[in-house]
Amino acid sequence: MKRREEPISGLSTGLSHLVMTGVILLAAYPLGPARQSQLSPTVQSSKQAALGKAKAAPASSTVVEQEAPSGDQSAVSEVKDEWPQEDVVRAREQCMHLLSAQPMDFEILEPIKKGECGLPAPIRLKSVGSTSKIVFDPPVDVNCRMASALGKWAKSTLQPEARDHFKSSVVTVIGASGYSCRNIYNLPNARLSQHALANAIDIGGFVLANGKTVGVLKGWGPTERDLIAQAKAQAAAKKAGRKQDGDTPATKTAENAKVAGQLKQASMIPAPKVSSSDKKAVQVGLPGAKGAAPAKSARDAQFLRDIHNGACREFGTVLGPEANDPHRNHFHLDLIGRRGPGYCE
Repeated sequence: MKRREEPISGLSTGLSHLVMTGVILLAAYPLGPARQSQLSPTVQSSKQAALGKAKAAPASSTVVEQEAPSGDQSAVSEVKDEWPQEDVVRAREQCMHLLSAQPMDFEILEPIKKGECGLPAPIRLKSVGSTSKIVFDPPVDVNCRMASALGKWAKSTLQPEARDHFKSSVVTVIGASGYSCRNIYNLPNARLSQHALANAIDIGGFVLANGKTVGVLKGWGPTERDLIAQAKAQAAAKKAGRKQDGDTPATKTAENAKVAGQLKQASMIPAPKVSSSDKKAVQVGLPGAKGAAPAKSARDAQFLRDIHNGACREFGTVLGPEANDPHRNHFHLDLIGRRGPGYCE
């Protein structure tokens, strides 16, 4: 009788292959929550750091999570900051509406977004006015509210004061600068400057139609702090001289007589037309202290003070040489929002 071959051996081999295939598939299958909790602390901390970085990204930034290349532990990449298109369209519409009634020449720029810096609708302002046009040399990048305020200041203050003091009009603003992504005074821990929002402008001087140039540095003259420093230096020098020569009744009498004569002579000089806060600073006949540029003329000094005071009616902040040494050579004007009156110094 023919013997039948038993398939036990073949069946055992097939089952072994099946079991091994299942083990391999199980190893390749993604880990569930229970297995993920057993990951090493190093892997867990790397994942948490990546998630923390994604959550910490600015709301205005577009963050895309991508599969990390082989050997790269970072799965998060940041895309360049951009303004939403609807914000750009809305801001430009508001800008055109605001500037439509004012004569000025400007160029619409691309939106600026760099962290906290920038704005959706910047412009490059080239000139303001029509019959009495004032050109900005170089053109200045500002927002539309700033351009509007500059146009009003030029019409209400700059041109009337120039004609009053010099019988001429302003034709050029020189040394102007607008947008700059930085903190105030470029200090790393200071608050964001209004220049970073294109909401400020610095002005170094003015050129008139008759060719005259009035610069802030030389035209303003010694400031109040210069005069105080000068008085202290003179008092210290006199005190040192008295100690060296010895105080005698005759010396004191002569000195008192000299001071009385100076006061009498000073009282005969008519006071310049300025606000009470600028009365001391406008004494341009006195030599400046160290670091102060002597005024070119009393007329230049008075013009600069008058347009400075006029700017206080249009802007939220107005800083000039009286504010501090960093502003000795220019006016700073910005439109920062304030609850009360603007800051003017």
